[in-house]
Amino acid sequence: MKKIYFLTASFCLLMSFAGSTLSSTVVATTEDPKAMGYPDGRKVVRDAKNNIYVAFRKKQGGAYKIFVSKSSDNGNIWNLTNHSQPISVIKGSCNQRVPAIAIDTKNVLHLVWYGLDTNCSDSKSNERQIKYSSSSNGGNTWTEAKNIAPISGYKDSFEFEGKTVNQIYWQEHPVIYIDKTDKIYIVWEGRDAVSYATSQAKFIKSDDNGKSWTKWKNVGQNASSQSRPTIIVDKKGVIFVFVYGKTAEAQQTSLVFTTSSDEGATFSNWKKVSESLYDQRHVSAAIDEQNIIHLVWRQRDEVSPNKAVIKYAKYLDKNWTKPISVGITPGVNQYFPSISTAFDSQIIIWTETPEESNYPSEEPTKGKIVLAKKQADESAWKKSDLTRFGTDVWASIGWSPIVFGDSIDLVFLSGSNGEFNVQFQTLGNWVKRSKKTDKN
Repeated sequence: MKKIYFLTASFCLLMSFAGSTLSSTVVATTEDPKAMGYPDGRKVVRDAKNNIYVAFRKKQGGAYKIFVSKSSDNGNIWNLTNHSQPISVIKGSCNQRVPAIAIDTKNVLHLVWYGLDTNCSDSKSNERQIKYSSSSNGGNTWTEAKNIAPISGYKDSFEFEGKTVNQIYWQEHPVIYIDKTDKIYIVWEGRDAVSYATSQAKFIKSDDNGKSWTKWKNVGQNASSQSRPTIIVDKKGVIFVFVYGKTAEAQQTSLVFTTSSDEGATFSNWKKVSESLYDQRHVSAAIDEQNIIHLVWRQRDEVSPNKAVIKYAKYLDKNWTKPISVGITPGVNQYFPSISTAFDSQIIIWTETPEESNYPSEEPTKGKIVLAKKQADESAWKKSDLTRFGTDVWASIGWSPIVFGDSIDLVFLSGSNGEFNVQFQTLGNWVKRSKKTDKN
């Protein structure tokens, strides 16, 4: 019998962050300045044997490939899985990007990303498709990478009504979610024959551990654009998909969501999470044992009209609470939040920098990683620095409905000028576990 520990007790950090920073270790090196982007594609998981896995991309043979590194000593020493070969074995110089990793109750690793197929000629230089692979032996070997939601008809450019539409039918930024029954859900953004000028949030799922997949579909109603979706499934099986984009009701970029109560057969129309006159982007989501969804994103507001801040809201009684700002620091921007939760407590990390970083399409290169936590018996968020100001950006925190062990892990990127380190930190034993649940 395999024992799986689901965290069902109050969030109780056993170490203090205030006034100090924690040490990190180097997982791998990469040439990619956005190797740890983007929310909510999780980059780090632990398995039942306390092994840690980190997904990232780096160059090999003149093209970017997807790799997974593994540590069996709590993050001190790291080695590439798959006999030091990329997971994305795509012939030719076909770039692969933005992996997201998850684990199921049977200790199987699941990996998604987007990238080019073997026919990545000049005429199809950006034909990105959604790829998938899995490993049932701790990363020793991985299944052959496959395109799980093919969308044909790609063209680098297309003339429509006297205008040139560039790169139609591309697919990007997949997020993977596995529930406690091992159903696998994947959402991403992409174009298709109906919506070839603007990206739409797309959805597939698998009920047989990734062996087969439903046909892809666009969720919600068509909108002018939808970007960087993420997904949550609650205890009743209701699927929530979140995106930021523009709708008929709001021409500024807003955070919206859609739901499905029939396992993804149909989805509701898009609804706003909150009313705002300011740009909202980069959503991260988690759900707790009370079946409450917690959401974070970045936006400017009336209090900080010149700087981006992290906003937080939760879903209670079929409504979203009024968003609050989490840990505003005067004079700095807060970008790319990532949230984790255990029971009714939350922890958020993000990049903080005084630089505009090309806002609102920010790509920070300098900053520090900041943490805010709110424990079960507290009403206020407590904020502290995880790193000192430098080149630490693109933080991603580990979270999943399926949790092995009682540590919380995070990764981020550090470096400049084409030389970057994928860094790992663990925040130690972060919950006091009161209950163990056995599963066969």
